[in-house]
Amino acid sequence: MKIALFIPCLVNQMMPDVAIATLNLLEKLGHQVIFPQGQTCCGQPMTNSGCFDEAKKTTLKLLNAFKGVECDAIVCPAASCLVAAKENFHEFDSSKEAQEVISKLYELTEFLHDVAPIDGFVRPINKKISLQMSCHGIRMLNLATPTEEMGKQRFNKVEAVLGKIAGLEIVYPARIDECCGFGGTFAVDEGAVSAKMGKDKAQAHAATGAQYAVGFDPSCLLHLDGMIRRQLLPIETRHIAQVINDAL
Repeated sequence: MKIALFIPCLVNQMMPDVAIATLNLLEKLGHQVIFPQGQTCCGQPMTNSGCFDEAKKTTLKLLNAFKGVECDAIVCPAASCLVAAKENFHEFDSSKEAQEVISKLYELTEFLHDVAPIDGFVRPINKKISLQMSCHGIRMLNLATPTEEMGKQRFNKVEAVLGKIAGLEIVYPARIDECCGFGGTFAVDEGAVSAKMGKDKAQAHAATGAQYAVGFDPSCLLHLDGMIRRQLLPIETRHIAQVINDAL
């Protein structure tokens, strides 16, 4: 498949290794990967702050970077940014071209589970990981069944993808899908609350005895990493793209 990479600004500026891992793993799987120029922020910080005029300008610039790009899918390694892009594209541009872009947007885990499943991994990873199930991925992209939805058949696309890696032990922290406390501008507006939530989440991951807290949302991992370092906890953070790339 021909894949266009959507790399959000946070990944580009703060976690470029996640972008490289995403590129590498997709190429290892035999996909042709391109990177459309002119990509900007998804507009989420502006939208969350009520700055809709600024959000529209930024969103449309990002959308224009993908309009007319010949590809089978647009893949992003950041669930929260992908959700914001989808919603903002739909809100600010009702054209046929915009809808075509929206229809091709996939979060990385979603793509590897629903569209192009991995047949097999080459390298075992003899590690114990604690999965960070972030809010937007679960509740907006249906990557897993939220714990508050009772009576439904449980599913978890993240575990389904990673579960194919030999030697990898997957565990979960207490209160599996409770928010890590980042929440974009929430971490700025409610710093004390955000920090307390982050510290609790980091401690919950460390309590599992896992070597890594692994997630699909870089913003959550960035927040957790800060809390882990501040508390000197015996665990590190890794993005799912890095784990998958290591196993291919």
